[in-house]
Amino acid sequence: MRVAVTGGLGRIGRAVVAELAAHGQETVQVDVAPMRAQPPGYRRADLRELWQAVDALDGVDAVVHLAATGVPDSHTLHPELAEGATFTANTTSTYNVFQAAAVHGIRRVVWASSETVLGPPFRVAGPAHLPLDEDHPVRPETSYALSKATGEELARHFAHRCGMTLVALRFSVVMDGTDYAALPGYWAEPERGRWNLWSYVDLADVAVGCRLALAAERPGATAVTLAAPDTLSDRPTAELLGTYYKEVRVTGPLGTFESLQSSARAGELLGWRPAKSWRGGGG
Repeated sequence: MRVAVTGGLGRIGRAVVAELAAHGQETVQVDVAPMRAQPPGYRRADLRELWQAVDALDGVDAVVHLAATGVPDSHTLHPELAEGATFTANTTSTYNVFQAAAVHGIRRVVWASSETVLGPPFRVAGPAHLPLDEDHPVRPETSYALSKATGEELARHFAHRCGMTLVALRFSVVMDGTDYAALPGYWAEPERGRWNLWSYVDLADVAVGCRLALAAERPGATAVTLAAPDTLSDRPTAELLGTYYKEVRVTGPLGTFESLQSSARAGELLGWRPAKSWRGGGG
């Protein structure tokens, strides 16, 4: 396949491009960043403009859509405006990518959703049950999370209307080797990790997840969680639950450091098994 990777110059995009190339896939990197020395296959596009998305996806067989605006700038004088800009940019670019794929007859799109669609940082309400899984209600609490939840609804629309296969990967916080060095400071303040249940996913596993999702035979719109098998905490999971979430229903037994976000569905539907853990190996 020839695969367009939007956000292809970003950290996750570069890892996905390398993973696909290692498995014989040709890639087209789509990004808004100007470059003096452009890599082979690079296409500059602002995906908030539909015509630019249509041009960027011309001649490709599948899409990995990673381009997005992240957390609003906390230093802005008007944070509510920054939140609106985040929602608008993400929903518009996601719609445009899906629509451009439909224009070109591209039937397979893998795209980055987020763990936050299920409620993190839980300022309004705690989890309905733990571990978080795909049966948990979608209830976004931020403009970013709302943009991703809206993207999942858009995916259902395009799957229904155009017969497309769209796989939403709900990434946990994406980390790699350089990030793990800071964990001792994180352990001293366990409250810092409460917002997303001390969860994470390794960058290499994210790249593998994108590759597997491209190959999966999953007609329609599907959403799965990608999280490491363990937490980032040095405290046992039972201790974290007893301290912070003792009133939340736990749906099954948990291992000593087992993650409070379940990726079992990704294993069942995509064949994805996380191979990386900060503890070494697969956790």
